[in-house]
Amino acid sequence: MPRIARKYMTVSFFHLMTQGINKEYIFENKKDKTMYEKLIFLYKDEFDVNILSYSIMDNHTHILIKVETVESMSKFMHKVNTQYATYYNKKYGRTGYVFKNRYKAQMINSLKHLYRCIDYIHDNPVKAGICKNRNQYQYSSFTKLYQCSQTKAMIALERYLKDSFIDKKHDSDENNLEDNDNIIFLEDMDEDKQSICEKEINKYIVEKQIDRKILLKNKENLREIVSRLKSKKISYRIMAEKLGIGRETLRRLNIESSK
Repeated sequence: MPRIARKYMTVSFFHLMTQGINKEYIFENKKDKTMYEKLIFLYKDEFDVNILSYSIMDNHTHILIKVETVESMSKFMHKVNTQYATYYNKKYGRTGYVFKNRYKAQMINSLKHLYRCIDYIHDNPVKAGICKNRNQYQYSSFTKLYQCSQTKAMIALERYLKDSFIDKKHDSDENNLEDNDNIIFLEDMDEDKQSICEKEINKYIVEKQIDRKILLKNKENLREIVSRLKSKKISYRIMAEKLGIGRETLRRLNIESSK
């Protein structure tokens, strides 16, 4: 994994993602998810990793960590995934790779990005249709760490996170310019989101029996398709690429459709 520069931070925060090979299920049942959960907590102290949030899905995982060095992060993820792959192959009588690759890592570059990442990770089960509310999912950190947001522990955590960004002026200025839609997460970088967006647009065109030109000219149609795409967690960035319409226009259309 290439070295990642540490900018504007006293420590490094990373959003980590692992996927099953060919996006296959790697957590077949509750015991498998519990095993992975145990492993990340078993090895976090050995490699001096602070786990801030996580979600263990059927075919992938999300973990948000604070770590002093990229080397520690790499060793931690290697240990966790190797141990889980050994467990999984032995349990199901298989051989070969379990994970698509070692893992993907995205450096968190602002305090807003950090908070949004926590929300993004906890929203994964809801987005996947597994549950309606975050607190209903057993294999994420929400009920364990974040549900009681008014507790002293949460207040202390917020102070700790803010203190970890040393250049307050930079972070404040950056966040004033940055809106939530411009924060792109690991999953959103996959081709899946692009594919889903295109399929939903084509599906809408068939349903309405119109062509793309009419869709782009009709404000009512645009409001409907933007609303539909947002419900699929498609970012304005991807919509803009597929529809050829500016993000601000798309955002306004979505606001209008929600009124």
